[in-house]
Amino acid sequence: MNRIRGCTIEPLDRQTCLAVLAWVTGGTAPAGCDHGFTWLLAHCRDGVTWGRRENSRWRLSSEPFPDLCPAVSRDNLLETRLFGEKGEIMLWRSDEEFLGRRLVDEPYQPMDWPTRPEEETRILMGYRLLEGPKQGFSRVTTAEGTQHAVPLECTAKDFTGGRWPLRLRVRHYFEQDPQTGAVRVAASRLVHVFKEVR
Repeated sequence: MNRIRGCTIEPLDRQTCLAVLAWVTGGTAPAGCDHGFTWLLAHCRDGVTWGRRENSRWRLSSEPFPDLCPAVSRDNLLETRLFGEKGEIMLWRSDEEFLGRRLVDEPYQPMDWPTRPEEETRILMGYRLLEGPKQGFSRVTTAEGTQHAVPLECTAKDFTGGRWPLRLRVRHYFEQDPQTGAVRVAASRLVHVFKEVR
């Protein structure tokens, strides 16, 4: 286990990685892996799939939009992140095996500057609603025709005036070199998906 200011990072063995993947595809949460995650983002060989948690089950965008979002499976998954306010599990493919890590937030002192965690908000692509919401997902597009099905219930009004209202919050954790004092990002994770309200 590795401790960085504001979090702990623990590697996951192959068996745990496969158990997490089984949970995503319809199984039960593996022991010690349920940290109140709300969201899921999976990059597959043939596209991107978002997910949202409903009770203990993961609902994936491949259910309402199978023509756009691939079904997550052991064969096609490249990387996935299960995330929420308290932490994240990330799995990734290495050759034909899966590796993973669990990052869980820990308390920190506000005076821990310059190594206290910091958040940034990123804009998710999509300025127009194409379809939905269906089962809690909305199909959105850009002017170039790039599409994805976000795990939010959107309406056409959300995009009035060509707005890009979809957001992804990311948290960064820092380390400081004791010799030079240089500060660098030691880890980053996803936190929350939301619509920015005017």
